[in-house]
Amino acid sequence: MNRPRIAHVLNSIGLGGVPEAAYHLMRALPPGIYDNRVYVLKRAAGEEDAREGRAARFADVGVAVAFPARDDAKLGGVGELAAWLLQERIDVLHTHSYKPNLYGRLAGLLCRHAGLKMIAHYHNQYDNKWEKDGALIYDQLLAHSTDALIACSQSVAEHIAARIGVAPQRVHVVLNGVEAERFAGGDAVQARRELGVPQDVPVLGCVGRISEQKGQEEFIRAAALVHQAFPDALFLVIGSADDEALLARLRGLGDELGLGAVLRFTGHLSDMPMVYAALDILVAPSRWEGFGLMLAEAMAAAKAIVATRAGAIPEVVIENETALLVPPRDAPALATAMLTLLRDPARARAMGLRGVQRARDFSWERSGQRLNLLYQKVLGTGRS
Repeated sequence: MNRPRIAHVLNSIGLGGVPEAAYHLMRALPPGIYDNRVYVLKRAAGEEDAREGRAARFADVGVAVAFPARDDAKLGGVGELAAWLLQERIDVLHTHSYKPNLYGRLAGLLCRHAGLKMIAHYHNQYDNKWEKDGALIYDQLLAHSTDALIACSQSVAEHIAARIGVAPQRVHVVLNGVEAERFAGGDAVQARRELGVPQDVPVLGCVGRISEQKGQEEFIRAAALVHQAFPDALFLVIGSADDEALLARLRGLGDELGLGAVLRFTGHLSDMPMVYAALDILVAPSRWEGFGLMLAEAMAAAKAIVATRAGAIPEVVIENETALLVPPRDAPALATAMLTLLRDPARARAMGLRGVQRARDFSWERSGQRLNLLYQKVLGTGRS
């Protein structure tokens, strides 16, 4: 019996959370039921070794990865994707995130005559992109031809339902997960040695691609305030740069605020368990957030968190138990919360231990089971 062919469309083999989530969801599906494929809309530049490593992981679990001949995600790319969907006899098109949800479903519409089913997966809130591109109308209209909509959190589900104008029950929540055992029990001494970080200073890290969403500006401004009370504290900005101009501005801001060598930009780091082991506190100053994989990872690594009350963050952490939460875009409030934990290490350790328990609530296996039920429903082989 032929297995249903599922095409997962990604924008790129990026270094953020979307390819990571797609990979883990594919791995968590019941073995032997589906023939999963990946189609990537464009080849992103920079940090090629890390990108190639991520692409190789798909191949390692038997998932073929295809790229277009034309490296653009516009009309030429739509036609090429449509031809690929028909050639590969894809049964379900599962698009992941903003551009794949747009261009991928436009290609999918051209293949509906062949019985193609479509699922759009929302990994974040996209107001900034809809406003920039004027593309909200596409999501609203494409929803009518989409067999299922997925959100990575309840916050995203509610946001999508309201913005697209669909009934809330049409949006299925499939939470992101975390490999809890992978992040547990890290060796702080060895991790700091590998990162070149002193053993005897507080280390606070902001993890995530450098972008307006992740709020690194607030982290740097808060770091300048914390630096006055803890001059030896080290502040790490960990992640690849979506926007080189923004990275340059952030570096300039650090210099302007007199942070000098206590502020470090590490770029992308592949060994994230090592990163969390080196930290005392994870700081997540996101301006909006669809889920926040770094939150679940930091909790699994027993790290206290300071974060904003943005998007899904209050869903993922437990306020005052695993994290202190402050308003978005409020650097003084962020600094106050950072200082609270630096001045009370026992509280920070207790929050970290509570985080280990909370991280167990986020399981890729359970999410894979939920996705499997949705696939069966869309294919007409499961209960409605």
